Amino acid sequence: MFWKRIKNSKEFESGNEVLQDLKGYSLKDLVSGKVFTRTSFTAQGPYFLFLVLLAFIYINNHYALEKLLKRQVALNKEVQELQYEAITTSSELMQMSRQSEVIRRVEAAGLELEVLKTPPRIIKAD
Repeated sequence: MFWKRIKNSKEFESGNEVLQDLKGYSLKDLVSGKVFTRTSFTAQGPYFLFLVLLAFIYINNHYALEKLLKRQVALNKEVQELQYEAITTSSELMQMSRQSEVIRRVEAAGLELEVLKTPPRIIKAD
């Protein structure tokens, strides 16, 4: 009884009607817009809109990924430059802290400091 009700329902089209609807497409119908008013197209309209939405999301995701990759490359380049700068600064500081460099700078500054000839003594307090 349930099947009789479905067959008698006007919501469902017979296969012949759908087939006739699909056979009539031409370039003229596409350009004029008649294709969009046919029942086979209007029945698939929500599915088509869903696919279009997915395509937009996919494109947006792709552009966002490209933007992130460009930022990652720029940050990696900046990190590399900062590493070079840190190594250079460390090397310069090590050069400045050498005893011979300190003596040369003290003499150039005109300070009357001398290098100890004897090692320092430890004073013990009782």
